[in-house]
Amino acid sequence: MANAQDRYFDLVLEKIEDDRYPSGELMDRLEAAFTTRRQVEDYLEVLLDKIEIDHYPSKQMLDRVHRLSLQLEATDVKAALREAA
Repeated sequence: MANAQDRYFDLVLEKIEDDRYPSGELMDRLEAAFTTRRQVEDYLEVLLDKIEIDHYPSKQMLDRVHRLSLQLEATDVKAALREAA
C-alpha cells in the first residue's frame, strides 16, 4: 500500500490530468509535494501532453514546463559535477 504522501501525489496528479485547464493553485500544490525525481518527470509528462493537444497552450503552462525542465537539467548537472569531483 502506498504511503499517504504518494497517494496524495497520485490523486492530485490524476485531477490535473483529467482537467482540461487545471488551476494554477492545484499545480502549485502538487509541485510543493514533490519528493522524487520520478514524480517531477511524471508531472512534466502530463503537462507536456496537455501542451501537445492544445492548439493554443497558455503562456503560464509553457512557462511552468520550461521552469521545471530547467530545474531537472540543473539537478543533472550538479549530480555530474559531484561525481566528477
